[in-house]
Amino acid sequence: MADYKPSKKMMAELVRAGICEALRVIAGLIAFVLTNNWIWIVSGVLAGLGFSLPAIIRLVREAKERDRASR
Repeated sequence: MADYKPSKKMMAELVRAGICEALRVIAGLIAFVLTNNWIWIVSGVLAGLGFSLPAIIRLVREAKERDRASR
């Protein structure tokens, strides 16, 4: 699993998830600046995790499947 290289589709999904997560965090920061309420930052981070965690889970599963297939 150490030599695993993600497929192009998986890399595209990870990049898309990263961009969506960054946009959610930025939106939370903007809402924090406007309202001075820290809960917006927390909600932005949690909303962003909804995009990145599933992508990371799929990446780990793909890596494990390729590792099993190579044996």
